[in-house]
Amino acid sequence: MASSYWFYPLLLIVAVALTVESVRQLRRRWVLVKVEGASMEPALKDGDEVLAKRTKRIQTGDIVVVAAPDPELGWAEIRRLKAPWWIKRVAAGPGETAPGSAEAVPAGHYYLLGDNPAGEDSRRHGPCPEKMIFGTMVRGF
Repeated sequence: MASSYWFYPLLLIVAVALTVESVRQLRRRWVLVKVEGASMEPALKDGDEVLAKRTKRIQTGDIVVVAAPDPELGWAEIRRLKAPWWIKRVAAGPGETAPGSAEAVPAGHYYLLGDNPAGEDSRRHGPCPEKMIFGTMVRGF
């Protein structure tokens, strides 16, 4: 009788712990980001939401969620976890020619552009380091 007295509370604690860990793992792999501004119009409008999945398979043409660069220092001096998210399209990958330039994108970097030329992107901040990219858009809402 005494052993069954502890069984159900222990089972409840294990179930809660597993649920918390599952949610933590999902948050590490997926992110929902709200579009702010007109930089990705017409594909994505202000107020739309984007679901992105963490991945290392990034191709030209993909829409990615990326840590925004520091306004003054650019990509090199930003901490990804504290930066707001940007949503941009990959215009060129490592070794490909950057749009509007004769130079190739350096290894481990991507040239990111907004669909609307009015926004900020790699034209101002230069190629984005791969480590700043969270993942690619899976779906827009």
